[in-house]
Amino acid sequence: MEHGQIFVLSIIIIVFGGRIIRDHLRLKHMEPRENPHYQTRIDELEQRVRTLERIVTDKGYDLKREFDKL
Repeated sequence: MEHGQIFVLSIIIIVFGGRIIRDHLRLKHMEPRENPHYQTRIDELEQRVRTLERIVTDKGYDLKREFDKL
């Protein structure tokens, strides 16, 4: 390869490498609520926690635990 070709290839590698690093850092520092995938997962987990809270605070749950102790 000639020096001119190496120079052009080096510039291309630097530009694309910089873009990859920039995108990686942007995604790494992105708030979870800004990413739709994470937001969907957070919503699913919040619904599961609500369901578990409802089960645990249900009086029937306490009664079942008392029967289990006997």
